[in-house]
Amino acid sequence: MHTQSPMTKADPHAQIDQFLAAVLLRRLDECRRLLQELESTAQADRSLRPWCLYLRGILAFEEANDWAEAERLFASLLEQILPPELRGRVLYALARAYDAQARWPEAIAAFEQAREHAEAHGQPLEAAKAWKHITICYENGFVHGEYGVNELQRGVACAERALTLIEPFIDGAPADDVLWLAGSIWNELGSLHMYLGRLEEALACYQRDLAICRQLDDWHGVGVSLLNSGEIHQKLGPAHWAGARAAYEQALALFRRYENKTLMADALADLGLLAAEMGQPEQALAHVLAALELVESLRVGISSESGRAGFFATIADIYAHAVLLALELEQPAVAFDLVERARARAFLDMMAAGSLELPRAAEATPATLAEVQAALPEDALLLAFFTTGLEEARIGRADREQNVRRHRFPPARTLIFAVTRQQLRFYDPQFSPNHLQPSSLENVAERHFLAPPLLRRLYDTLIAPVADLLRGRRALYIAPHGPFHYLPFQALVGPDGEPLLRPGGPALVYGPSATILLRPPASRPATASHSCLAVGYNGAGPGELLLAEAEAVCVAQLAGGEAWTGSAPKRSTLAAQAADYRLLHFSCHGRFDPATPLASSLQIGPDETLSAAEIIQTLRLDCDLVILSACESGLSRVRRGDELIGLLRALRYAGARQVISTLWRVNEAATMLVMETFYTLIMQGVDVAEALMQAQLHLRGLTAQEARQRLAQFMAALGDHPAARSRRWTEAAHQLGDDTDHPFAGPLFWAPFVLFGSIPSQ
Repeated sequence: MHTQSPMTKADPHAQIDQFLAAVLLRRLDECRRLLQELESTAQADRSLRPWCLYLRGILAFEEANDWAEAERLFASLLEQILPPELRGRVLYALARAYDAQARWPEAIAAFEQAREHAEAHGQPLEAAKAWKHITICYENGFVHGEYGVNELQRGVACAERALTLIEPFIDGAPADDVLWLAGSIWNELGSLHMYLGRLEEALACYQRDLAICRQLDDWHGVGVSLLNSGEIHQKLGPAHWAGARAAYEQALALFRRYENKTLMADALADLGLLAAEMGQPEQALAHVLAALELVESLRVGISSESGRAGFFATIADIYAHAVLLALELEQPAVAFDLVERARARAFLDMMAAGSLELPRAAEATPATLAEVQAALPEDALLLAFFTTGLEEARIGRADREQNVRRHRFPPARTLIFAVTRQQLRFYDPQFSPNHLQPSSLENVAERHFLAPPLLRRLYDTLIAPVADLLRGRRALYIAPHGPFHYLPFQALVGPDGEPLLRPGGPALVYGPSATILLRPPASRPATASHSCLAVGYNGAGPGELLLAEAEAVCVAQLAGGEAWTGSAPKRSTLAAQAADYRLLHFSCHGRFDPATPLASSLQIGPDETLSAAEIIQTLRLDCDLVILSACESGLSRVRRGDELIGLLRALRYAGARQVISTLWRVNEAATMLVMETFYTLIMQGVDVAEALMQAQLHLRGLTAQEARQRLAQFMAALGDHPAARSRRWTEAAHQLGDDTDHPFAGPLFWAPFVLFGSIPSQ
């Protein structure tokens, strides 16, 4: 019998192999022990240090779901000169981190690099792994609603290419890692066939994977295969439902053994959906609520805003089913609370903590219906919208023809909760939110939402069912969801031909959720000692604005504050002094970036922008109101898993208690006229919501002659300021038409201004 001497050191390369094998079998305690031993050895052997960093990244990814930390470690390693074997592994691991964060184009590009690296070094098995993970990227993009049938077909081709590469290694007595790779590819191929409606092919693939997992004693993998097989049995119809339930229950037991909360939630959600199909809504809701408890205990580290939204999209459908089940059981109050929990997962995670990273310690508790009703004034109505089955990318004809199926994807519904201090009324207008989903965000509101027939139809669909609740209300609070964020509710036209914003009607206040309306940003110790700062910049070149700088000067005069205009640098001074002002006004170009919403920005000087991310990181505000009188300032990217990402969110986070912004590109003369009336009223002590409504109504009624007179008064009030000598005033005045015309009567001019505020404390 041979024993190892206590003085004999373990082979570090063997320990690395043991670590990687333990990861595959989810033996994470063993992984931690091996890594600790390797890091101790690496103190003397510097060549092991990159390997230790790589393994630490793997552990961060697999054990803590800390994908941002894993990405950071892998990216830092790629800046070093690495041995070819390690470089290939790191490329592969970095791509997985991108995939986990829903950054699929980046992930596919990194996997392609890993594949090319493997092929260049004669590593067909590593190339097969890369093909497999490209397959996973296409599948995940489809699950999140961003890819369609074409990408699924590409995924099938990638999986088949991977199986072709490993086929020579399967003959005879294949190594465990080769078997595991083959099983995982069969699993992915089965998922793609399922989404394409090829159920028998999918089940055959899952059975191949299940047999391999049992051969390897990979019981976590057995759980995954059982979960997937159960989904196929469920789709095959009632005769197979008993088999589906048995598979789900076995999978759940295995995931509990491994304490995998994400897959436990998946299994519970599948049990809930199955119970609903079996006509057992009470049991279904119990399963789905149990899944949500697990989901809400999870926190992941994700390095990008879109990654956060992508993570949430994986669980958004569970919330949607919970809401729909509660409504089926005639429990609208429970459904309302679930809606707020769903919004909180996406929105309050970021609002509650002082970092762009997903916070771990801070918890933001969603408001309950009882809390909202207690806070609502007697003369106020809240309309809270919730959408289900929202597609990030519209399903095309090819998708429909191929019978593409998304598992657990809820039906397309628009749900509306009308809340007063005394009652809750729920209604379903039988309207798919995908009817409003714009195919492009370019000029979205002007082109997509201002057609008079649409405005009239949407009033009947969304407002008419609660018209009786609107009578006598002074305030209408609106919490949009999905594409309703783009909708100018104030412009919806009633049966009398008048818009919702009308004399004697309610003032409109928007919020991303009832919780945010109820709980504005936490007040900081009073530090603002100055009344107003107005920042204006016309820009230069073809897109140069006419009156932005003049507007800033006029606003400063009306509010008794300061104006920063022209080409002088502003960003660093703004960061240092913004907290000194109770009111901030920006009149400039705004740029909306749909791909990276936190890169959306305000152009405050030549080659000088202020992005949403910079606002979050550098501004600490103590202001009652921020006004964004900028093109596209209010537009934000809407995803299934996140609501309202962009400048509005950033300013609320930075401490602005109320924000006025614009939903689309605004006529400059109209903006100046609205702002002059608005500031005059708030300086007289009029409430912000009421002042904005009165300013918009006033603009609608102005004649061209009256508007020209007002613009002339503005120019005179500027005195010696350079803006007063600009010919642009004359250009703006000539564009107004005949004296008796009402050039701003259409909603294009008065409807873009929206207030994001809060319910006043009582």
